[in-house]
Amino acid sequence: MKTILFFCFILVSGSIFSQPYFKPEDSLKQREYEKHNFETYFMPGLAYTLYMPRAKDSVGMFQGMAVEYLIFSQIHDNQNSGPSHVRVYAKLNMMKSTKKEMKDLFAYTLGLDLSLEKNPKREYLVPYFGLELGGFSQSQIGTLMHFTPILGIHIVSKKNLFVNIHGGYVYPVTSFDILQGYFLQAGLNFALW
Repeated sequence: MKTILFFCFILVSGSIFSQPYFKPEDSLKQREYEKHNFETYFMPGLAYTLYMPRAKDSVGMFQGMAVEYLIFSQIHDNQNSGPSHVRVYAKLNMMKSTKKEMKDLFAYTLGLDLSLEKNPKREYLVPYFGLELGGFSQSQIGTLMHFTPILGIHIVSKKNLFVNIHGGYVYPVTSFDILQGYFLQAGLNFALW
């Protein structure tokens, strides 16, 4: 886990670029630059999640609301190599099964997503890929770790608002034959600062 966190830190810190110098009379250029190049920290959010395990006939499909905390995000629309959008987030999720005999599933996740484009010059429809690492806890299944590669799209990506849709495939470390399956999420992060 320390290796993964170190890798995330290197990825994020390696893509932070210094701002160019602006003369006082270039305030319009500076405002335009700041609109497309910024960093955001600790933004709260909510998401709807749907998890469809392979053995959905026996355990059902799980769905519910998640609380998502955007720990760090940066957007740099420029010609430098690397992704223009970077997000690191944590998520807590309580999901109910479609099978009445199954208890609620608690999921906790740390995620990283990176845009596929380096200079989109827009605040909407920016595709991204990423990885979520975390665990499931449920009385009948037990506690286990999982990782989920994801693909998604930032429907809106502004300094104080992110609206995202993504999906992926859950790879559990144990109970693989039962719990592997598709995962979908639609969410937003919003702040007044």
